[in-house]
Amino acid sequence: MPATFSSSSSSSESSSLPSSRSTTPPSDIEQFCKELPAYQAAAHVFLPIASSARVLRSVFEKHASEDCLGVIFANSTASLLCAEFTSGAWTAMHLSIGNDLDVKYFLSTAFSNQGLFDTQPHALSTGLTSARHLLLISQASLRSIVSVSVADGNATLYILERPSFAFPPLASTLSFSHDGTVAQGNVPTLEEWERVWSAWDLVTLQMIPQEMLHQKPIDLRHKCLFYIGHIPTFLDMLLSKAIGGLPTEPKYFWNIFERGIDPHVDDPNHCHNHSEVPEKDEDWPTLDSIIVFRNNVRARLRKLYLDLQAGRRAFTRSIARTIVMCLEHESFHIETLLYMLMQRAGSGTLPPPGFTVPPWEVLAEQWNSIPLPSSPTVLVGPATLVLGHHDSEAEDGLPGVSENVKDHTFGWDNESPPRTVQVGAFKAEWRPVTNREFETFRNKQAKGVVDFPKSWVDEDGEVKVRTIYGPVPMAIAAHWPMLTSYDDLSAYAISKGGRLPTEAELRLFLDTYDVGHEGGANIGFRNWHCVPATTGLEAYDGKGSNGGVWEWTSTVFDAHEGLAPTKYFTGYSTDFFDSKHHVALGASYATVPRLGRRTLRNFYQHNYPYPWIGARVVYDV
Repeated sequence: MPATFSSSSSSSESSSLPSSRSTTPPSDIEQFCKELPAYQAAAHVFLPIASSARVLRSVFEKHASEDCLGVIFANSTASLLCAEFTSGAWTAMHLSIGNDLDVKYFLSTAFSNQGLFDTQPHALSTGLTSARHLLLISQASLRSIVSVSVADGNATLYILERPSFAFPPLASTLSFSHDGTVAQGNVPTLEEWERVWSAWDLVTLQMIPQEMLHQKPIDLRHKCLFYIGHIPTFLDMLLSKAIGGLPTEPKYFWNIFERGIDPHVDDPNHCHNHSEVPEKDEDWPTLDSIIVFRNNVRARLRKLYLDLQAGRRAFTRSIARTIVMCLEHESFHIETLLYMLMQRAGSGTLPPPGFTVPPWEVLAEQWNSIPLPSSPTVLVGPATLVLGHHDSEAEDGLPGVSENVKDHTFGWDNESPPRTVQVGAFKAEWRPVTNREFETFRNKQAKGVVDFPKSWVDEDGEVKVRTIYGPVPMAIAAHWPMLTSYDDLSAYAISKGGRLPTEAELRLFLDTYDVGHEGGANIGFRNWHCVPATTGLEAYDGKGSNGGVWEWTSTVFDAHEGLAPTKYFTGYSTDFFDSKHHVALGASYATVPRLGRRTLRNFYQHNYPYPWIGARVVYDV
């Protein structure tokens, strides 16, 4: 049902602001960001009552200028009618949409937030009020560029934009049901596929310039063009395995795009089985031919969904698992490709179009005002903990199980079966190691011992921190979690008399204190960069976010009792039971929300320095 609007008085629309959308990497990002009007909105609205996502989206579509709108949310029922936002330059408006009848809000095109961000540092939090606001913003497929406390803390102003893509909270993400009934599982709908494709296409086709297609942003991975061909090839191969049928033409793509590389860092010549790729640039398929292939493979998947809904094909565990596996594989590769591309940000990689470049200095002022925990550590455990869930691929074909799909949660082979473990008492740092803390460590205790981190860059003697928008000064990113290898962060922990946690210890800490995407954590492209951690504050019972990173554990990635290796993606886990890979838990700012599920286990080589993984120090008691 379309929304209808009315107002108690007429108001003129403000002129549009210059667009601050990024299209090319700035030569001087600091000066570029200083000049951005990103957090100056032409129009503002005040929503004094709890609104639905449909209301927020409708108001945004009506009043946004340059896809940007200032929205003020009341922080509590006691502040529902902030006088300064309901009179004077503010016009009362009414909206009717669906069941949300006669929603009243206030509009101003004269209100200026010019001084707010300069004079009122706003300590970001993951408290219930902030989480409620961010949840609503995500449900409306919008994104907050920056926020600030207003009306003596009774309300919060968010500068919102409509990004190129957005991932809603998991609670708002439906599971596919072939018969139209509500399902509680995690089989993606076509709508979820479209969101992932939007993200993948933006990264691969709008952030990689033509001249970078045949370049390797990092030496230990393939050139960029490989990944653009690998994703549809993987989907095509697994669809053929699940439902039969010939390869999508050209069939030789299966030979060169089947599987990428993950060589040993210590010996790049040692690598698992992988595709043989052309040696010369001119022997590779063209980008245009890969896009045609990609479109045909996507059409094949869409037809499968239509066949399932029409009853022309039975909806089995095998098909459901294949669909989940392929979507999550593509989601993982979005993040993998991005951490590769960040190595060239500012010198090749283009910033993400449709996402406003962050107002770094304003944000840094806010980040500097985030309070520290009253104590740096917390006592955790002892406790009995269950790791993993029941999802054995070996059972997919059993009678009575094969078509039991509707409410099942599918995962990767190493997530199953559930294992009960005992966790002893230990102390954990409330927050992961920060860039500033690691810089101090490297300049003193580890001088000449720990290599210069790949997440940093030295520009004329100044250490800067890499972002997908280009390097920023250490002063901007000082409180962000440090991104580096397990070995580096383990050395830091040892220097403090501690160690890195086991998988079970970290899982217990995260279960107790991490708020996740729906609690306002920096996951799912809320930002394209880390933010400071917020855990450890008494006001929120210690709960918060780690800033948007995976976290290393000391647990070596290996087999466990009952693990049934996947036959759909042969070698997914078993190829890396090599004593070199460690388990990582959590999620980063570029992790698709569904991959933040509790049982998912990521894994990387202990000395691999590129992925977005941090760590917290723990201590024996």
